[in-house]
Amino acid sequence: MIWSIAWRNVWRNKMRSIIMIAAITLGLFAGVFVIAFMQGVVDARIESATKTELAHLQIHVPDFLVNNDIALKIENADEILQKIEGPDSVIAVSKRLIAEPFIMAAHGTGGGKLIGVVPEQEKRVTDIWEKITDGAYLEHESRIPPVVVGEKLAKRLRLKVGTRINMQIVDLGGDLSIKGYRVSGIYRTTNTSYDESTLFVKFEDLKSQLGMEDNTAHEIAVLLNNGNEAAAVKPSIQKTAGNYEVQTWKELSPEMSLLTDSMDQYMYIFILIILLALCFGIINTMLMAVLDRVKEIGMLMAVGMNKRRIFSMIILESALLTILGGVLGLIIGSVITKIFETRPINLSMFSEGLEEYGFASQVYTSLRPETLVIISILVIITGVLSAVYPALKALKLNPAEATRSE
Repeated sequence: MIWSIAWRNVWRNKMRSIIMIAAITLGLFAGVFVIAFMQGVVDARIESATKTELAHLQIHVPDFLVNNDIALKIENADEILQKIEGPDSVIAVSKRLIAEPFIMAAHGTGGGKLIGVVPEQEKRVTDIWEKITDGAYLEHESRIPPVVVGEKLAKRLRLKVGTRINMQIVDLGGDLSIKGYRVSGIYRTTNTSYDESTLFVKFEDLKSQLGMEDNTAHEIAVLLNNGNEAAAVKPSIQKTAGNYEVQTWKELSPEMSLLTDSMDQYMYIFILIILLALCFGIINTMLMAVLDRVKEIGMLMAVGMNKRRIFSMIILESALLTILGGVLGLIIGSVITKIFETRPINLSMFSEGLEEYGFASQVYTSLRPETLVIISILVIITGVLSAVYPALKALKLNPAEATRSE
């Protein structure tokens, strides 16, 4: 009986209920869409960081990333690489040499990070080869060793495909080594800072310039089937790596770790702000509903309906009102979000600023099922709590006085 009475009371004043349901629907739709958009931005940045820059795990000699000392090299790199490739959780592995050269071009000079890679291995671990906008990747054979540079660095030094540049590096023996390279390709990622500072050459070419021994490397990058399992897979990789240091992408990039860890907090804060605003609207609506029905509530009390049932009826009215708006909001938000999961939101007008911080200008929304569950629970809690004050107000009514009211 309480359910049927509560449902009829919701529609007693249709216009007021429709306005409240519309407000809840709009608020939750906005909340769901903004959360999906924010999650999409974060997911795109993580995808870019792991598939273009870091991979999921990296192995180094301890303190190599702090000192960038080329003498801190991984011995027996090929054997370690082969052992790591075994488990099903690992997709691919790539060994690298890393140096910090002084770049000399016809129209300028600069510094950067020079990475020597085995093209066949690196293409399976990172997608730089897919980001080539001009020229070709490192497979190109020529008399002069090839180098792939970022678009921003190419613009700064006025480099084109075929341009020759010289790299000055301190080799393993402590002597200055200068070697000429020819630009074979220019790449562009969503991170202009990375594009401006990172160059790629063949592993063997950098090895000969640095004077490195055979079967050594500065870094081994590991790509997993699931990047979220990096922390779980790390112990087994560490066992294979021995005394060398294994780090996950979150450990390699603390700012990325902060971004992912704080995303949930931002989501809760944003939704709570929306629900707080809706809470005041629901309180106002339910309070008006109670005051409009003072005589009716008084009569129900007079014929024997106890206060617990009165309280439950008003709470139920609020819950039904909130659930109706909540369900509509979540459905509309989910449908719109689903559309933009395959059709990107174009932010190209802000691309320069976004790419400066490594964020893509084409954003695909991403909505997780657990997010909808959490929002649904919070909506129901909001509806129940919002009705407490109006319900308590109704319980204070005196049946004798209430039945005499107009």
